[in-house]
Amino acid sequence: MTALFKSIAISLVANAGSLAFAAWIFDRFNIRFGWFVVAVALVTLLTVALREIVIGTVNRFARGYTIAGGLVLTALVLLMTELVVPESGFYIDGWGTWVGVVLIVWAAGIAYGEVDKKAPAPRA
Repeated sequence: MTALFKSIAISLVANAGSLAFAAWIFDRFNIRFGWFVVAVALVTLLTVALREIVIGTVNRFARGYTIAGGLVLTALVLLMTELVVPESGFYIDGWGTWVGVVLIVWAAGIAYGEVDKKAPAPRA
């Protein structure tokens, strides 16, 4: 299994698990099965793409900024997913639900980063 394929597979599992768990916990997070598959793929794609941009941009900053950036990145990815997927298939309603879903998906992203051993190349 190539490193890229392994990384994408782990990310898909982490995103699927976190979105399913968040939908189970929060009554105001509505996700339907067919759109769940689309949402997981979209969240994974956006996370991987935006993560590379963020790592390249803020790699030199303190860990606190990285944590805050990860939360903002997760919220942005979920917002973009909600804009692309129809409301009948993926909908997060209310600030409390938004905060909870962002935290769950973000935590799964942190866990994914710990499991996925593909470290970024060291900077000179």
